[in-house]
Amino acid sequence: MSFLKKLPGILFCALIGGLLTLSGLPMALMFGPIVVVIIAYRFKWQLSVPKHTLTFIQLTLGTSVGLMFNQVHLGSADNLVLLLIILVICLAIQFVVSFLWFHRHIGWTKEEAMLGAVPGAMAAILALTDHTKTPPQKIVISHTIRLIVLIIMAGFIVGSDKATLTEFTLPEMTLLSSMWLLLIVALGLVSGLLLQKIHFPAPFMLTSLGSAILVQYFVSEPIAFPMLLNELSMVLIGMNIGAHFVVFPFASLIKNAFSSVQVVIINVILTVIVALSAAYLTGAPWTTLVLAWAPGSMEAMTFAAITMNVDAAFVMSNHILRMLIIQSIPSIALFYSERKQKRKRE
Repeated sequence: MSFLKKLPGILFCALIGGLLTLSGLPMALMFGPIVVVIIAYRFKWQLSVPKHTLTFIQLTLGTSVGLMFNQVHLGSADNLVLLLIILVICLAIQFVVSFLWFHRHIGWTKEEAMLGAVPGAMAAILALTDHTKTPPQKIVISHTIRLIVLIIMAGFIVGSDKATLTEFTLPEMTLLSSMWLLLIVALGLVSGLLLQKIHFPAPFMLTSLGSAILVQYFVSEPIAFPMLLNELSMVLIGMNIGAHFVVFPFASLIKNAFSSVQVVIINVILTVIVALSAAYLTGAPWTTLVLAWAPGSMEAMTFAAITMNVDAAFVMSNHILRMLIIQSIPSIALFYSERKQKRKRE
């Protein structure tokens, strides 16, 4: 019954997000619900998401990204190994600088600073904050501001430099592909629940992504993923984010937003420097490298790459690898930290 009570709010947020999408606003299905939830709160209308929403979002995004894996062409890039090494270096620089800024300059706790410093992967961060019981408001604001600023900056960074647009074709849904899709989701859910039993935090995105890649590798049938579920997950992420924005008074919201903008600008400058250096070493277009390594979400940066006609396949492949790294390392670190604390208590 509680889901039915929340359904009108979800549909209204989806409607506003859809209308904003038609107007050409990037990531409107996420940003629209954020604004709707904040405005509705001012009019005493509480819009919330159902229980287990984060699990649904993780399974949806993990599966859809995993099914895209066969459409990226890492091998088409020259100096691939060197570029991947530089990607890891760039990630490390972004994380360390952001962590030190949040922890030492702003005064966040180590847990808040670590989760706030992770470059991108909003759904994963929401799940990790839920697992660790870390107050998520400042972290969510940081990641949202980062995403907004990066989408705005992407247009200025790319400018008029155009490359060949890589086409992404979605296979048609068939009964057989639907059966394989259900198997992927089931494998991702069951393996995620098993990892949760041993207190592995926020595992469903990793397990569903791995299940999608594994099944697709052994299956010749093209497996389609319903775009409606992807769009629904973006709406739910937006509603979840908006609920965290209403917690802060306006003055505190502005203060945290300003601090987050400072971190984003610093990280973008560092990313541009690394991208220019990598472009000099490899000959790859520096604008493409900036989008591939920018500390934003995979969805936003790939969307920016597609709409701006740069190499979307290369951008997506880098963000898939980046997501695997930034989802795995915090989860593994938290897992072993909890194991260590449990042994000390015993």
